[in-house]
Amino acid sequence: MLLRVLLLSLLCGSVFAQGLPPKPQAFPVKPEAYPIKPIRVVVGYPPGGSGDFTTRLVADEMAKELGVAVIADNRPGAGGNIAAEIVAKAPADGYTLLFSAMAAMAINPHVYPNVGYDVQKDFVPVINVASPNSVMVVTPGLNVGSFQQLVAYSKANPTALSYGTAGNGTVPHLNMELVKQETGLSAQHVPYKAAGAVLTDVLGGRIQLQSESISVLLPHIRSNKLVPLMVTGSKRLPQLPDVPTMAELIPGATAVVPWLGIFVPAGTPAAIVSRINRDVTEILAVREVREKFGDVGLDVSGEGSAAFAQTIAKDYVRLGKLARDLNLKVD
Repeated sequence: MLLRVLLLSLLCGSVFAQGLPPKPQAFPVKPEAYPIKPIRVVVGYPPGGSGDFTTRLVADEMAKELGVAVIADNRPGAGGNIAAEIVAKAPADGYTLLFSAMAAMAINPHVYPNVGYDVQKDFVPVINVASPNSVMVVTPGLNVGSFQQLVAYSKANPTALSYGTAGNGTVPHLNMELVKQETGLSAQHVPYKAAGAVLTDVLGGRIQLQSESISVLLPHIRSNKLVPLMVTGSKRLPQLPDVPTMAELIPGATAVVPWLGIFVPAGTPAAIVSRINRDVTEILAVREVREKFGDVGLDVSGEGSAAFAQTIAKDYVRLGKLARDLNLKVD
């Protein structure tokens, strides 16, 4: 109840409204005995990406802490909407969690006509786990070695470039459209169902550009199959110290920096929410875990329930306006 009051005061009634009746539970829950059976963590992205890596790393560590199996369940599609809808309709007993990226909670409701859940009512945020660092790359065949050269090339060849993302309204889509607005870069968006499919076509030369998490792209950058031009975060990456940031290249531009967090269905007992938050917080403080995150370009957050709710509220409003300004819609 305290969490709901905090959320209401933070969001001024616009996001995560309280007062809903609790969801039906599969059996009476005694929070002090939690957990007594396996826990399912639904993730809205396919194997191989930063969302999947983070989910499985945290799930494995949670299993050690909780003494029960914690199973990652990949349900990709619709920018994370499918996974979020599954968890929104699950019993509020702490045995079905959602591992979601920013898109499903703060972007998709503004670009999809019906996401299948109510962001404002169906979830309680538990903890903000991490933020993936992303990089923009091009195929070597373009003979482009810097972002400035890319913009110049596109202006001289306005129909020559295409970039791919895992779908309309995803963070890479928003960031690429922001870049286009700010610099005059000319490139056609091609939406795919997954970042891995985009990568396949970039490596094959069928499209020329991709902006994606470093965990997906770094191996191919190191093998010289892709050329990095820009980091979309606020700081240069230790893995790519010579690659400038968006802020360096486009003064005044603010990239959309994604997050990955854990949610539970609305109505989940506060004691269970606190237990999950406490255990994951302890996991994120372990040096080996932080090193594994850093190795794949993930910055650990650890932002707790109330602060995470405030972050979501701000992003919901800010990214809603951005989606409207860019006229982003998914039919």
